[in-house]
Amino acid sequence: MKLFITFIFSCILFLPMGTICAQNHVGIILSGHEKDCEVTHNGKAYQCGERRQLYLGDLIMKKPSIKMLKIKWAPYVNGATKSETVMEVASNQPEKFKGNRFSSGLKQYIDDFVKPTEYGAIPLVTRARKTKMPWPLYATLMQGYPIKVSGENEGIRSIDIIDGKGQKVYEKLIKSKEAISLIPGEIGINPLEPYTVYINKDNSKRKLDIMLMDGTTQEEILNGLADIDKENITKPDNLIKKAVYFQLVSDAYPTKIDLYWLSYQLLQGNTPSFTKDQEDIIRGLEQRYYNHCRKKE
Repeated sequence: MKLFITFIFSCILFLPMGTICAQNHVGIILSGHEKDCEVTHNGKAYQCGERRQLYLGDLIMKKPSIKMLKIKWAPYVNGATKSETVMEVASNQPEKFKGNRFSSGLKQYIDDFVKPTEYGAIPLVTRARKTKMPWPLYATLMQGYPIKVSGENEGIRSIDIIDGKGQKVYEKLIKSKEAISLIPGEIGINPLEPYTVYINKDNSKRKLDIMLMDGTTQEEILNGLADIDKENITKPDNLIKKAVYFQLVSDAYPTKIDLYWLSYQLLQGNTPSFTKDQEDIIRGLEQRYYNHCRKKE
């Protein structure tokens, strides 16, 4: 199986020009919804239903009491009670990021939030594999992890990197037609400072906003990956869990971490044989890529 023929990279709340992304669902209604239950999403009201998907900012109204609902939440989300009958879907991640907090429950998270589902009445998902997807808009980089910014034969002429003050900190002329990657330790960028990468063709250019992760956060990410490596699982399951882990921590800390690009590259560079169940998970990851980069209306 050829992985991720087309894909989407992520955008986050502090992207230039106020770009705000759509989101992946963070909750699922399991029971208690049968009567007098309503979900307000983006200002529109919908009837509750079995396994209805919930999104950050949604308001849930249930009479006579919101406590009658049973909801499955993502690890970084809960329901903030507004009144006896109203609850808001809200983030509850700890201020201090701990990588192994997210690596321990990946199997359940995959079953609940990654595998494609026939449920969910809010039509936010389009099959990514049927759509041509762009290269990333934003990426948090990690030391020791090159980021691929161009495929083969794309006609790239040069690459420039500009810092937050508009000063050029890196430039490179491209003479070959090979795929191009940037290595954080070689491009002269500092942790937690914003930069823009310009990838220049003859008659066009695209840009990629980047930030180098701080050492403490990277150490926590590596701790989470180490926990996955300790599990007695197959190589395909190991790769899939790491890909899901990169997405999960990115969604949990959207103003600090965005490793959707690394989730994609991990699977792109490794193509073992997958079971039907594993292929379903990969399709779910593709849908999440697509959702994560849609601009919020």
